[in-house]
Amino acid sequence: MAKMAMAQAVLNHAHDYYDTGSWYVIAECWDTLAILEELDQVEERGAARFEFDGAAIAHFSRMIHGERRCWRR
Repeated sequence: MAKMAMAQAVLNHAHDYYDTGSWYVIAECWDTLAILEELDQVEERGAARFEFDGAAIAHFSRMIHGERRCWRR
């Protein structure tokens, strides 16, 4: 199960790479609770299991680069 620290790592990555690609969308429109909820939903659907921060970051990278359309506010 995804953890709050993992969600925070995704948000930190988004802020670190704000000017790269579309990471600004995550940095501006998502918070740690929304990120955690997304990770939990993906795990519940059985699409992925997030063991490491890098896997969670990769999931959001795929989202912002068009492999999956699921934006929140």
